[in-house]
Amino acid sequence: MNPCPRCHNPTDESDNYCRHCGRSLKPGTGFLFSHLGIILTAFVLGPFALPFVWMSKIIGRGAKWMYTALLALLSVYFAFLFYHSFLLAREAAQLFLNPPF
Repeated sequence: MNPCPRCHNPTDESDNYCRHCGRSLKPGTGFLFSHLGIILTAFVLGPFALPFVWMSKIIGRGAKWMYTALLALLSVYFAFLFYHSFLLAREAAQLFLNPPF
């Protein structure tokens, strides 16, 4: 019997979750590694959510590649938007400092 890392109560080797506090005892099987957890983490962390995708033991290999491609495309898209907003702000600052009239 091993103790739970959170509540330190005894658990069996075959337990996936602690019977007392509900913590996942197997790495890669908690909420952050589920589909909903990865989607929520991606909204918060963006491309930094990829380690959660690939460490997950819940989702399949095809879903992992789909999440990776989607996060990569969204990262490129937001980088593109950020660059163009920077150019727009720089042009507005130049017009403000040096008016054309």
